[in-house]
Formats: sequence, structure tokens, C-alpha cells
Amino acid sequence: MPEKDVQSQIKELQGKIHELRSSQLAELQGKLKEARAEVADLERQIAKISGKAPVPEPPRKRTSSEEVRSRVLKALAAVPGGLSQKEISERAALNYNTVVLYLKTHSRDFKTTGSLRSKRYFLK
Repeated sequence: MPEKDVQSQIKELQGKIHELRSSQLAELQGKLKEARAEVADLERQIAKISGKAPVPEPPRKRTSSEEVRSRVLKALAAVPGGLSQKEISERAALNYNTVVLYLKTHSRDFKTTGSLRSKRYFLK
């Protein structure tokens, strides 16, 4: 056999091997994804029945900045005596850190009294 024919056959076989590996890899990745979904479903069922582990909740949606602003202003408007960061967080049903960051970045929009733990926020 001429050397060129052998070389071309080798390249052709290597191409076929690569295609087979790629298709096997894609098939295995699909099976793995299905298996992970099945395991997650079984874990939720086990947790629900046994009560030993909390059932994971789906990821929360982000609260838009307009929604945060609206809730904070509504909470402060309801109490003319002012509120602490924690009280705002509780009344607005927002994460404490979200409220802290909002108040820090929008400090010009509010009046404040006190310092540290006794700090209270008011509408201007």
C-alpha cells in the first residue's frame, strides 16, 4: 500500500474516533443532567417526608430598585416618628442588607437623628 493511502486512512479513522467521542460525550452529559434532576427531585421528596432537611426553595427573584425605593418610602411614610434600619427592613419586608445599602446610597433623601444603633431615618 502506498504511504499516502495509509496516512489518509489514519486521518479518516482519527476523524471518526473524534466524532464518536464527541457524540458519546454529548450523550453522557445529557444523561448526567437528567440524573441530577432526578436526584434533586428525590432529595426534595425525602426531605418533605422525613422533615429532616428543609425543602430547597426555588431561587428568589431580584427586587427591583424601584420596588425597594417604594417599600422603604411607604414604611417611612407610615411612621412619622422615624424608623431604624431594622424596623424599615421588617416593615418593608426587605432584606436588612438591602435596606442598609439603599439608605447609604440615597442618604441625601432622608433626615436622620442619633448615631449607630439609635439612628433613625425620616422622610425629608
